[in-house]
Amino acid sequence: MVKKFKEDLSLACNGREIRNRHLKQLLRLIWFGLTDSARAYLETIPATDIKNAKAITRLIGYLERNRKSMPCYAMRAKLNLPNSSNPVERSNNLVTAKRQKHHGMSWSERGSYALTSLNALTVNNSARQWLQNRSFDLAWAAKAA
Repeated sequence: MVKKFKEDLSLACNGREIRNRHLKQLLRLIWFGLTDSARAYLETIPATDIKNAKAITRLIGYLERNRKSMPCYAMRAKLNLPNSSNPVERSNNLVTAKRQKHHGMSWSERGSYALTSLNALTVNNSARQWLQNRSFDLAWAAKAA
């Protein structure tokens, strides 16, 4: 997210100093989960600071599209929870990507979903439970290799 804001503010603002000033304020708001305040901040950046208003509009759209999935990073840090997508990406790689990529195959959305589900059951040692009860625990049992 930092990269996204840095890039789009570079396109939007008149110079690095102006970009950095706005970036600092926006990242502080996002860190505390204040997406409405971040949007309001973007909407009130003075016209004299902006060279490309479309980049600001893109950032506002980004905030709106991702509002539900943007946590309060400060709280997650306080609770010692990860603040990056690395654990999710790693799990995705274990469960799906390793099997589906670089094998010259094409996967339908339905087939990809089915394979991911089966692999998740296998990784979590839940296949027997699923086959017998049609239910399984939603706790990751996989350990990093």
